[in-house]
Amino acid sequence: MNNLKIIGVSALAGSLMAFSSATAGEMAVSGTAEVTFTSSDSSASALAGRATSGNPIGFKNNLAFKGSGDVNGYAVSFNTAMNDAMSGISSSLLTVDMGAMGLVGMDNATGSFGIDTADDSILPTAYEEPSHGGGSGSLGQSGSNNVFGYKNTFSGVSVNLEYNADYTTGGQVGDGATSGVTADDAATTALNEATESSVKGASTNFVLSYAPIDGLVVGAGHGKTDGNNQIEGTRDATEMTGYATYAVGSISAGYFINESQSNTTGASGRNTDGYSVAMAVNENLSVSYATREIEFDKTAHATANVTEDNTAIMASYTMGGASIRLANNEHDNAGGTTNKNVKTTEISLVLAF
Repeated sequence: MNNLKIIGVSALAGSLMAFSSATAGEMAVSGTAEVTFTSSDSSASALAGRATSGNPIGFKNNLAFKGSGDVNGYAVSFNTAMNDAMSGISSSLLTVDMGAMGLVGMDNATGSFGIDTADDSILPTAYEEPSHGGGSGSLGQSGSNNVFGYKNTFSGVSVNLEYNADYTTGGQVGDGATSGVTADDAATTALNEATESSVKGASTNFVLSYAPIDGLVVGAGHGKTDGNNQIEGTRDATEMTGYATYAVGSISAGYFINESQSNTTGASGRNTDGYSVAMAVNENLSVSYATREIEFDKTAHATANVTEDNTAIMASYTMGGASIRLANNEHDNAGGTTNKNVKTTEISLVLAF
């Protein structure tokens, strides 16, 4: 009986300690509501020269949970965001800051690590990237679903690493599961054949950045995703980038260049460069101009390379928890399709809670 009492008391004490550790941090909930009005037309559509049909008013809501605390002497933080339908997680990020040893994290679609942090999103703008509203992405051979990341600074050089154990086509992976499905050796079904054609291997990528003088940041990155591990001889996917940003007073400017090559059979490579200039007119109003070119390498179905041109004029006015944003973007040869021209004007109202 005494032994049973001791066991019971020990179990209770352990439970209390576990509960205490679990509630050591703080969890906060925040949200935003966004209403947009979008007018768009495309020279390649049946409504060429006219605004896109349908209701131009859009609505989005975000609900985010953020927690932080001290776990065994390390600063731990976690945040997760729900999708618009509130039916599942749209993104999440868990990080552990180990001080001089660096920060490690598990990223699920926030894009916090690796080379994809240095595509056209590196350009300073008042609202969105120059590709917003119909343009094409420049990188994207590494993915950001269920990846491990690491950040640290050594002698003034910042390191941002990402590792993806398997970049098979697919979304987020829950605990106890794996991405995709397993294809058999013979690929006897259409599903198996599709799986074998899309399977990619492990991906490792990084970005290095350095600030030689106040306001100036220069950076470069490289990434490689192993070829299809179901088909012998499939090439690896690669991507490289370089950039510079400079801020002085109320003005910021940036330039970037990158190259991306897919390992999917018949897919084209992409060579991109662009720049932007942004200005904070006052503490509430910001404006920007950005331009970008993305050259699609010719494929077996094209006779020559095609260049997509993007220009973006943007503005943002913020007062307290309310923001009004404007994006006026044009995309010529969108998606690498000759004479497919898209023009989009978007007005956005965001309320933060």
